[in-house]
Amino acid sequence: MMAINLHRKKRINNLANYVSEDFTEGYKVNLIKIARYEELSLYYDHYENTFDGMLVYIDSMYHIHINLDKGNTINSKRGRFTLAHELGHYLIDEHRIALKYGMITSHQSKNGLLNKDLIELEADYFASCLLMPEALFKQACARKQFSFTLIEALSNLFQVSIMASILRFIEIGSRESMVIISKDNVIRWFAKSNDFQKVGFKFKVNSTLPRESRSFSFKNNNYGDYTSEVEEVDTDIWFINKFYNDTIFEQYYYSKINGYLITLIWFK
Repeated sequence: MMAINLHRKKRINNLANYVSEDFTEGYKVNLIKIARYEELSLYYDHYENTFDGMLVYIDSMYHIHINLDKGNTINSKRGRFTLAHELGHYLIDEHRIALKYGMITSHQSKNGLLNKDLIELEADYFASCLLMPEALFKQACARKQFSFTLIEALSNLFQVSIMASILRFIEIGSRESMVIISKDNVIRWFAKSNDFQKVGFKFKVNSTLPRESRSFSFKNNNYGDYTSEVEEVDTDIWFINKFYNDTIFEQYYYSKINGYLITLIWFK
């Protein structure tokens, strides 16, 4: 999968922070007010199982379409991320101009982690920065003990998904950590904070979870969402190299909506 370079990420983050300043109410950014301020036509409608959101340029005007059939209501966490993503396509100059002059065509955006091109990654990153402005996010994390309890609190505070709050924490949070996304014990994707220790992994994308890990032992018995207890485990379950200490914390969250097991690993 492609990645956004650091210079570009900084520009997008600065743009999102600038936009959020005038539209943040407590910890929640008012996206509808941003759309109105920019004089964007906004449509919440039924488009079946096609896309989450789409920005189009017709008759010298920009229009945002949001798909209710995929759970993108005005106040849902999914709907908020979808609208923030489409606002990214509009507010990032290169995206807006390219659409206006036909350098790119209107395309259907879909929420998810995998198989995204650079334009979609940039709009996702803008959405994350807009919904969780850097200063506010760091303030909300300060002096808090890390676990899924904190992640869930951040998710509710900023009205974003669990996954969005994890990825923002990994980028700008207060401790080195990593996340592994798996399904049916097969690893689909992972990410780590920039300050995470340089160690060899005992796993890779498309491999099975380490058999000695707590995450591997999880069995879906048709329960709903499930969060495990925090457990202290040996580093050599997940990693090849030795650390400055021999144990790490592992905790996982099962999301019934997509069948993903989200594993967090962090240091004491």
